[in-house]
Amino acid sequence: MSRWCGSAYKLLTVMTIYLIRHTEVAVGRSICYGGSDVALADNYAEQLAHIQTNLATPPNVIWASPLSRCRQLAQDLALASEVADVVEVNFDDRLREYHFGDWEMLPWSDIPRDALDQWMSDFVQLAPPNGETFQALADRVGAFWQEKIEPMVEKHPNGTIYVVSHGGVIRTLLCLFLDLSLRNAYRLNLDYGAVCKLTLTGSTYQIGYINR
Repeated sequence: MSRWCGSAYKLLTVMTIYLIRHTEVAVGRSICYGGSDVALADNYAEQLAHIQTNLATPPNVIWASPLSRCRQLAQDLALASEVADVVEVNFDDRLREYHFGDWEMLPWSDIPRDALDQWMSDFVQLAPPNGETFQALADRVGAFWQEKIEPMVEKHPNGTIYVVSHGGVIRTLLCLFLDLSLRNAYRLNLDYGAVCKLTLTGSTYQIGYINR
């Protein structure tokens, strides 16, 4: 974590950050999707309401993946905020989900078993055909965080940021905050519509909760 932390601030500030996974998608769990833009399931309104119960403070800024399942959620959370007229909503390609390359939108059962087993044996360093490694995902997400989130502490002292993204992206961030190996990313359970809360005090991260 220390490599992500900027210089010490003269005044101690506390930034609240909510990591928000998009709601359920219509394609179901049997399909391999990541970087593809897929539709939301019919229970979107119900899951949106659940997300809102776990957001104690309105955002100063919302950052989101540009894929529609995150874009819609980010915009709806901004509109529902009591400070909707001043909420800044931004999109960044580095918050997109892990890309499965040639496996995108295939049923998991159609992917050759030997190819899938080989990838799963070291998914951090191995990529699906024409896809990306999990390390590449972590690198781009880390670069986003260092460039866009850390400077916000100075711009919005004692403010709140929402980051609306995907399961792989949020697991990557949690691994970095908790100093976990990326190989353990999928030991962190994240439901659709899950909210994780953390605070950044000076240069110290503290996890409030995961998967609410």
